[in-house]
Formats: sequence, C-alpha cells, structure tokens
Amino acid sequence: MKRFLAILITVVFFIIVIVLGLQNQQLVTINYLIAQNELRLSTLMAIIFSVGFAIALCFASYFYLAQKMKIRQLTKLNVKQRRELNDLRDSIEKD
Repeated sequence: MKRFLAILITVVFFIIVIVLGLQNQQLVTINYLIAQNELRLSTLMAIIFSVGFAIALCFASYFYLAQKMKIRQLTKLNVKQRRELNDLRDSIEKD
C-alpha cells in the first residue's frame, strides 16, 4: 500500500508538470556564465524537473542501499549471536 501511494503521488506530480508545461509557451532568456540561450518556459520547466527528479532518485537510492547493507550486517550479527546463545544453552543443559 505504501509503495502504491508513493507511485501514485509521483504520477500526480508528473501530470501536474505536464499540464503546467502545456500552458507556459513563452520564450525565456537564460543567461549562463559565458553564453545566453532562449528556451520555451515549458522546456525549461521539464529540464529542471527532470534534473531534480534524477537527483532525488540518486539520494533515495543511496539511502535505500545503505539501509539494506545495514540490515544485512545486523542480520548476520543476529544469526551469529543466536548461534552462540544456543551453544551456551546447550552447554548449560549438558552440565
């Protein structure tokens, strides 16, 4: 359910961007450090949205992978500690 909600919110944002982009067809001037360029406002919004989405996706992927690695490490530690605890219980029962 949580994943479905996240996908739904993402799709809604994409639809909002498309609608706003279709309504903004004015030419805007972009000044770089060296050059200058004219783009439609819808194109500029699409570029900025795509770059922002890509950056957010990179950060989310990094934190997701970091958490997965931490969970894997803690699971291995948990298995090791359970094994040691079971060995201690077995040794106590034998005595």
